Amino acid sequence: MRAVQIATLRATVVGAVFALVTACAGWATAVPLPEQDSVYDEPAGLADLANGTVLASRAIEPESFLQPLPAEAWQVQYKTIDNHGAPRAYIATVLVPHGEWTGGGPRPLLSYQVAEDGVGSKCAPSYALRGGIDDVPSNAYTETGMIRFALQQGWALVDPNYQGPDSDLFGADGYVHGVLDGIRAARAFAPAAVDPAAPIGMWGYSGGAQATAIAAQAHSTYAPELRLTGVAVGGIVADLEATMSGFSGGIAGGGAVVGLVGLNRSYPDAHVAQYLNESGRAMLAASRTDCLLDAALAYPFLDAAALEAWPGSITNNPELSEVVRRASPLFRPGAPGVPVLVYHAVADEFAPVDAARALAGKYCATGIPVQLVEHSFGEHGTEAMVGLPTALAYLADRFAAKPVASTC
Repeated sequence: MRAVQIATLRATVVGAVFALVTACAGWATAVPLPEQDSVYDEPAGLADLANGTVLASRAIEPESFLQPLPAEAWQVQYKTIDNHGAPRAYIATVLVPHGEWTGGGPRPLLSYQVAEDGVGSKCAPSYALRGGIDDVPSNAYTETGMIRFALQQGWALVDPNYQGPDSDLFGADGYVHGVLDGIRAARAFAPAAVDPAAPIGMWGYSGGAQATAIAAQAHSTYAPELRLTGVAVGGIVADLEATMSGFSGGIAGGGAVVGLVGLNRSYPDAHVAQYLNESGRAMLAASRTDCLLDAALAYPFLDAAALEAWPGSITNNPELSEVVRRASPLFRPGAPGVPVLVYHAVADEFAPVDAARALAGKYCATGIPVQLVEHSFGEHGTEAMVGLPTALAYLADRFAAKPVASTC
C-alpha cells in the first residue's frame, strides 16, 4: 500500500509540474541556480557598512506559475548579518505594482516571508520569482501565488531570502537580520520609491510565519525605526519540535531530514550529526541541497526514530530540544509591539494548534492586541488558502489604521 501511495504522490507532483510547463509557451529560458548567477556573488568589505545597505540590484520580470506578476521588480542585494554573526550579502526581491496607489496615505510596504523550508539555493524565493524550478516545485515557487494576491491589493512587497547565501534553515538570528534588514534595503532602494512614512506590514505562512514571528519579536530592539503597523502569521511553526514530530512517520516524513540538515548547519556547536546512525548521516549527506518536497519524496513515511544512533537520541533528547527551541518563536524572547493576527487550522498535522494558541497567549500577555482565528475544517495545506482572505483584510485594516479587534 505504501509503495502505491509513494508512486501516486510522486506521479501527481511531477505530472502536474510537467503539464504546467508544457502548457505554457513562456517556458523558454532556463533560470540559472543562484550559485551559477553572478548577481549573488558577495562583495568584499562588508563589515563597516550599515545593516540594510543596498549593494547592487537588477531588474527582473517576476512571474508566478509561468505567468507574469503585475509589478515592476528588482533583485536587491543588501548587507546584513548571518546566523553565525558574520557580515553577509543577502538578496531580496522588491516588487511594486503597476499603476498608482489609490488608497489613503503612502503606498504600504509588506514584507512577505515564504516558507523557504530548504537547504539549497533552489529553494530561495528570489529564484522562484524568476520562474526558477528544479525537478519539483519548492515552497517558494508555490507561494508566488500568494504574492500575486498581495500585489493585487496595491501594496509594495519585499520578499527576502532570509536564510541567506548558505541556506541556514532554522537559523533564527539570521532570520531576524535577513528580514528586518531586507525591509531597510527596500525602503532605501530608490527605484522602488517607498515613502519614508509608508506603513509596514509583515506576513508569512507555515515556515514563513515562523520567520515572520521571530523577526517581529526582535523588531523593537534590532530595527525600532521601522514603522511596523501589523503582523499576520498563518499555520505558524511556533514550536519547531512539535512540528518535526508531526512529520515523523507520515507521508512527508522525509522532510525531517531537511530539518536536521538545517539544524546541523545553523547550529554547528550542537553537533547534531552525533545523534544519528550511519543511515541517518547518509541521508543528511544526500540532502545537503534539498527543498522540503525533495526529501519528502525521497523518504516518505520516515520515522525519526529510524535515524537515531541510540534510542531517544533524537526523539527524547533535552540537549537537542534546547537547540530546536532556538528556532521556535514560542520559546524565544520578545513579542511584536504591534497588533498580530494568528490564523490556524485546528486539525493542522504539521504545526499543532496548541503551540499557535500558546504563542497567541504569550503575545496577549504583553498587552498587544491579538486576533486568533481558528478554522475547524481543513488542515495545514488547505489553511493557506482558507485563511488568505482573513490575512489580506487584516493587513489592509492595519495599513488603514482602523480599530483593532482582539481575542485576548
